[in-house]
Amino acid sequence: MRRWISVAVFASVCFAPPRAEAQQPGLNQVLSWLPVDTESVLGANGPFAWNPKALSNDSPSPERLTATELEMQSRMFPLTLLNFKNGGFGEFVMGKTVSLAIEGSRRFRPPRALGLMRYEGCLIMVFAPTVSLDGAVFMKAAANSAVRFEEHSGTRVAVFEEESENDTWTTFVGFPRSNVAVVATNLDYLVALLDRMRRASGTRALSEELSEWQHVDTNARVWGVRHYRRQGAELDPSSPLLGQNAANIPDANAVGVTFSFAPAAQRAATVDYFSTNPEARRILSGYLMMEDAATAAPREFQMRLRQPAAGVLEASVNLSATEAIERLLFGLRAMLGHAIYL
Repeated sequence: MRRWISVAVFASVCFAPPRAEAQQPGLNQVLSWLPVDTESVLGANGPFAWNPKALSNDSPSPERLTATELEMQSRMFPLTLLNFKNGGFGEFVMGKTVSLAIEGSRRFRPPRALGLMRYEGCLIMVFAPTVSLDGAVFMKAAANSAVRFEEHSGTRVAVFEEESENDTWTTFVGFPRSNVAVVATNLDYLVALLDRMRRASGTRALSEELSEWQHVDTNARVWGVRHYRRQGAELDPSSPLLGQNAANIPDANAVGVTFSFAPAAQRAATVDYFSTNPEARRILSGYLMMEDAATAAPREFQMRLRQPAAGVLEASVNLSATEAIERLLFGLRAMLGHAIYL
């Protein structure tokens, strides 16, 4: 596992007719849309304009990123699904102002060979109230690449296929509201999400009573939470709960992990690891200081550890060097179920 690689997907697209006035959902409402068994949530706060060119890895990374580059690099983390073709979805939303982006995910599985771990999940992009997404225009443009069209929860869905390594991915890109777009990797997850969007209320994914919420800054530019689920952990190579696997460091006492980035203002990231394991320092350091021949010298990675509460270990990471954010994101991917097999 090291660095990003290009990943292709099998995508579907859905839309609803634009409304005269766009509703502006907040974080709690978006979390209520996610299926209750969602295990990881990644978030990016706006306003920011999506720029697909930021995902290009064609040229070598400089030793130091500017504050703007660092912020976009960190925002790429929850927006990974926009690296897929998806019938041109990335280009369709390019330059449009995003207020909030949330990716929920569950059931993490290994790829057949190399590449990104498979998972069921959905990226929800909430755009500024002044943005009106014309789903009909996108559908028409995507018709040449769509495999088929379907109807789910009152929403038309267009299906696309893309290959990555030995895997065929499935994503679902849609416009359930005039200023909300979704990109999902699993039809069941998408249908559940669309159904929950139509309800007035429901049980929230990752209950607000979880201790992880007390240690994550959801107002940060980029943040994330994972609460490890024992059910299904035997199929998940990123879960630490059931012994050594390809994308984990074993820890039977692991509860969860959170992170938040302040890349522009402080050039720093905070990671909190929840476990009563006496080896928690070794485990967290192992995730965040993963090395390979392509990374810079370990001295470029500056990390401080402290214990803010019982069963919580906090790492503060300096992001001044490009190598630092690449190394950090690589380790966080494994912890959050999005590891990359190389």
